[in-house]
Amino acid sequence: MHPEIQKSGIPPFQRKLQQPLELQEQTDPGSLVKQIDAAKEKARLLYDEIISVKKRTQDTTLQRSSVNVATIPRDSCKLRLYNTLRGHQNKIAKLCWNADSSKILSASQDGYMILWDTITGFKKQAIQLDNPWVLTCSISPNEKLVASAGLDNNCTIYKIKPDTTNNPVQVQQQFRSNAFPMQTGFFQSVQSIFKSHAAYISECEFIGNNSIVTGSGDMTCMLWDITKGSKSRDFIDHVGDVLCLTVFPTNILSDNLFISGSSDGYAKVWDLRSPTPAQSFSISNSDVNCVKVFPDGNAFAVGSDDGQIRLIDLRSDCELAHYSLNSELRNMHENAAIQRSPTTPQDRRAYALGNSFSMLTPSSAPVNASLASSDRLSISSRNSTLENSGVFSLDFGKSGRLLYSCYSDHGCVVWDTLKNEIIGTLGSEHLNKISRVAVSPDGVALATGSWDSTIKVWSV
Repeated sequence: MHPEIQKSGIPPFQRKLQQPLELQEQTDPGSLVKQIDAAKEKARLLYDEIISVKKRTQDTTLQRSSVNVATIPRDSCKLRLYNTLRGHQNKIAKLCWNADSSKILSASQDGYMILWDTITGFKKQAIQLDNPWVLTCSISPNEKLVASAGLDNNCTIYKIKPDTTNNPVQVQQQFRSNAFPMQTGFFQSVQSIFKSHAAYISECEFIGNNSIVTGSGDMTCMLWDITKGSKSRDFIDHVGDVLCLTVFPTNILSDNLFISGSSDGYAKVWDLRSPTPAQSFSISNSDVNCVKVFPDGNAFAVGSDDGQIRLIDLRSDCELAHYSLNSELRNMHENAAIQRSPTTPQDRRAYALGNSFSMLTPSSAPVNASLASSDRLSISSRNSTLENSGVFSLDFGKSGRLLYSCYSDHGCVVWDTLKNEIIGTLGSEHLNKISRVAVSPDGVALATGSWDSTIKVWSV
């Protein structure tokens, strides 16, 4: 018998006839579609199995476990406006506090970063940027370096304090432009420019005084060594633009962790010592716009383009709480339907609540029946029941009991983290959209940045 027939049991001439048929099946669009559908179905089943396993550990929620905790009265969060910082000529892209809560660094699309004294309201320094299309900024713990990044795909590190011990410099006494008069003399120089990203840089955060991590629209995060002026590591796992990132508190795990959020709907926890994510969480079918670590480092909150905020626990690997502005607006709509002369004390309280939070509803988008539809319709930003309802910035109070969140059309909303209730609103004094909110490290102040080019400091 022919040796090839002995191996396969098929004569050579029949095998030659079958090869074109097999090639045709491989290139047939119909068969490819079937293979893709089968792979999707298999992936869906595996995903459902993972969810069911995770739900076994999720035996309660934060709201149920805190049922015996005293409730914070509604409309009780009324912060006093302490100072208004004016000097930028365009919308505020980002703001961040320094370590001792005495200064704020802000970046604006007027092409400047400004370092403010939050007590006096004076400008301590102004840094002119090479690229006016800035999206983010950060300040090092020792306040000797600041960073900016944006649509030019570069992260630029500026040295703002002269190191007179090693590099004596002549401190300039006046800024070259009269648009930003300085309170004191200052010095600035470009320390490094990092250029490896292939798309815009959405976020940058210092990790210690010698390293910085960046997230980009090229779907990667990168760690940079400032002293060497070079890249230390790539973090590649997202399949969409990295839109946000945050580092863990300085006293948590030796500054080795950070979290990134992406337009692929995932949030990932990274260890600087590993190129792969330590944990990965499927958040939403829409963009993840902002992320913030809980003060104790055991959980984090994410805000997405569907208007939802989710509190994720790192230890149990599951969701602890879910904060939906749509639900609150729906409740307000129901409260507004109560008669103008409520008869019972419960009705009177509900009616008062509906009036006290009227600023939540923008004049251009009144609450209506379509707004009050089910939250499940807003999983996808494409089919959202509320236009422009995305969460764009959030931060926790010092204790973590309060959660401040910025919505595109509803200002800054204050949530009770435990009770899952809105207890106040903030920022009605701003003349345009509030784009950023940041709580000071000592917890006694809060700052909001707006498209009206001002920053307001609030006394907690």
